[in-house]
Amino acid sequence: MLTSQEARALARATVAMTAETGADEAEALVFAESSALTRFANNRINQNVAEENAQVNVRAVVGKRVGVATTNRLDVASLRATCEAAVAAARIAPADPDFPGLPGPHDVALPDRVAPATLAFDAEARATAVAAIIAPSRERGLTAAGKVRVGHHVTAVANSHGVNVGMALTGAQATVLAMGASDNAGSGWASFLDADASKLAAGALGLEAAELAVRSANPVALDAGDYTVVLAPEAVADFLDFLSYVGFSGRAFSEGRSFMTGHLGEKVMSDLITISDCAGAPHATGVTFDFEGQPKPPVSIIDRGIAVQPVTDSYWAAKLGRPNTGSALPAPNSFGPMPLNLEMAPGDRSLAQLIAGVKRGVYVTRFHYVNVEDPITVLLTGMTRDGTFMIENGLLTRPLKNLRFTQSAVDALAHCEGVTRERRFVGTEEGASYVPGLLLSKFAFTGQTA
Repeated sequence: MLTSQEARALARATVAMTAETGADEAEALVFAESSALTRFANNRINQNVAEENAQVNVRAVVGKRVGVATTNRLDVASLRATCEAAVAAARIAPADPDFPGLPGPHDVALPDRVAPATLAFDAEARATAVAAIIAPSRERGLTAAGKVRVGHHVTAVANSHGVNVGMALTGAQATVLAMGASDNAGSGWASFLDADASKLAAGALGLEAAELAVRSANPVALDAGDYTVVLAPEAVADFLDFLSYVGFSGRAFSEGRSFMTGHLGEKVMSDLITISDCAGAPHATGVTFDFEGQPKPPVSIIDRGIAVQPVTDSYWAAKLGRPNTGSALPAPNSFGPMPLNLEMAPGDRSLAQLIAGVKRGVYVTRFHYVNVEDPITVLLTGMTRDGTFMIENGLLTRPLKNLRFTQSAVDALAHCEGVTRERRFVGTEEGASYVPGLLLSKFAFTGQTA
């Protein structure tokens, strides 16, 4: 496993090698990872895997032409062949007159985001955690499935203009799906994500999923229609991910595919909705620079319901005449820039208080199989899963059969009437959202699923 300093040195050496092979400008991006995963199903461990890898992405620039090549062989001959391949690709690529050149260096804060407890979370610790997660399901006659994963990641970027950054971090993730055996049995879900594996309360995680599964047994049908809903953080994260995917990118904004195009400075959501990208926040889990080595300043995207700005990288910042928000993905990519440290501002209510404020509505634990029907309005369709309940007179009452929804995420957040103060990380080690629960006064369920 490369250290951060070794990854930076490798990136600099690769940049020098690329320049020697004829590139006008060069960039090297180094990823190194050591990860381990324990999967379980039917209340027992069924897989243990561990992986260690390192990869170098080379971006070569010849005039206004750009070529990229990648290798995970780190010997000099393989690296040189990769640099030559990147230059060769650049020479035959179409010229892009809008390419502004690679960016220059800027100061980047590099906080310590390596948790020793995660590095020490070995196979025995993962097995112990799995046993604790499974126990509540086994005691209730349910079966549990899921995973416990830990990872140590290093990212480094260098380019021929002096960019030279690198950072290490850790991540720990656990998920559990608890299920009954009968046709009308329920299912429940819970997840954990943090840099520090010592924060994993495995027994509580398993209990959360098992109790949801027991409570959601024998569900009843609900007619399609508009309902007030309370979304748990897992469900909110899905909406935020799709807003980011189709709406927050400077490329989508420039090409007229974003709900923000032509609406900057306008109110598009509820006053209660504030969305930002905050890689430098003390609670953040990712690296503090993007894949061009540029710093990630705090970026306000939606401020109290008002569309503020899309995110950019060096290319789309130059093309749009806007600041670079440090949101580059690894080259090449067809998505344009993307925020990877999204968070939604907290409110002042608890989840129980949100539910208590609903006379008749639906509680959603999480969504499943969500897809985009219309990117401009962020019209999504998908299904509820693993804990959907009727809310009547401020209480969770009957479990519901899973429902299909067809709903604009923008319009749903325009009808937000409550936000929890508690927030949770949802996602993966590579990209997670930090989200609260929400009360939405209007949400369209369009059908019943099995």
